[in-house]
Amino acid sequence: MLLGPFLGMPLPLLPAQILWINLLTHGLPGVALGAEPVDPHTMRNSPRPPEESVLGAGLWPRILFMGAFVATVTLVVGVWARETGRPWQSMIFLVLGATQLGVALGSRARPGSLANPFLLVAVGVALSLQAAGVYLPPLRDLLGTEPLRPTDLAIAAVLSGLGHVVMRLQARLRPERLQKAGLPAAQGR
Repeated sequence: MLLGPFLGMPLPLLPAQILWINLLTHGLPGVALGAEPVDPHTMRNSPRPPEESVLGAGLWPRILFMGAFVATVTLVVGVWARETGRPWQSMIFLVLGATQLGVALGSRARPGSLANPFLLVAVGVALSLQAAGVYLPPLRDLLGTEPLRPTDLAIAAVLSGLGHVVMRLQARLRPERLQKAGLPAAQGR
């Protein structure tokens, strides 16, 4: 939101839109992610040193990278939509929320399984409410959004899916995982 004005956007998101996104992406999906079963190989790993931070073991760089990635995708779509005369604020609103939901799905310990159906339901409900914020008239009035044309919606959907893809790639390529598997860290990059 701080970089938007430097890119020619007066206010990338309205306060109500930011609150809506935060409620949807950190509410139900956050609680459901807490019920995610642990990786079955967790007990094979050696314990972390007691003095290590909760955000240790390479977690800080991963958080910063994903935050920068989500911000970049969101701002790029916003600048592009604004330059092409599309409802740019609505596209930013939809892409930011949906990308964060994709990241939540990508951070699962057992991707592709039904080990945590609550997360799938929570993300589905949050995504539906995010789309409702763009398409239902009462919510559009409340949030200050405009409906997107089908092509704009498709573009937003594809870009939002990148959050899941990049999160899964990052999980596969992180150096500590490769070293535990006996591979040199540079080989996975």
